[in-house]
Amino acid sequence: MKQVQKIWADLSAKQVDNTQEVELSEEQQVELASVGELEKQIKGMKSALVFFDKRIAEGDKYIKELIKYRNFSLDVYSTLSKVNPKMQEVAKGKLDKFEKAAKELGVSVNSVPQVKEIKQLISETEKSMKEQESLLKRFNQQGIK
Repeated sequence: MKQVQKIWADLSAKQVDNTQEVELSEEQQVELASVGELEKQIKGMKSALVFFDKRIAEGDKYIKELIKYRNFSLDVYSTLSKVNPKMQEVAKGKLDKFEKAAKELGVSVNSVPQVKEIKQLISETEKSMKEQESLLKRFNQQGIK
């Protein structure tokens, strides 16, 4: 064991100090400074690319959501365009029939709350249909298909 310690001590004594200062020429210093500037630029550009990639991915997500909403709106419009005319026709027919019967009985239709409500619903369904048409036109104007 003593022999190992002696060998270790001898090797430690012979070890050369590797922490010597090296003087660089002006040209070498300029090159190192230029490399440092390039490194800063590279780091900045990589950071910018990460930022842009995140924004592009976010934009893609919004576009996909917008397309989903457009498809949903198309479904709503399709259903409304099939159901609404029939529903409007039936509602108007029943309203006309009621108004004629009320007139024959001498009853004022304005005193019946259901008459006011059905007229309002007829108006609201027509408005809803126009709003859906307008929304779909705006999608088409923006080129969202």
